[in-house]
Amino acid sequence: MTINIAHRADLERRVEKLAERMGLKGHGRKTATIERALGVLEERLEQEQPDREAIRASLDGYIANGARLRRRLAGKVAASTVPLSQALQDELYDERGLPK
Repeated sequence: MTINIAHRADLERRVEKLAERMGLKGHGRKTATIERALGVLEERLEQEQPDREAIRASLDGYIANGARLRRRLAGKVAASTVPLSQALQDELYDERGLPK
């Protein structure tokens, strides 16, 4: 599908304004402006894509830390009247309920 910005005065004005701000002049300035804008958008999207392996590694770390914390607190809780859920909450959150 071809997009003709000449039929969209608002888009044409925006492209012209960007071309002027980038110092582009003459024939092809609109195309160059659009190509540059697309390049910046593509680059930004690449940076915003989550790294699935990093996410998995992070989640694995949280799971392992949680398991270690439960084991560590289980011994303390067995000797006290505080339920494990309360001990976990006390360990992980401050008095305002915010993560430590």
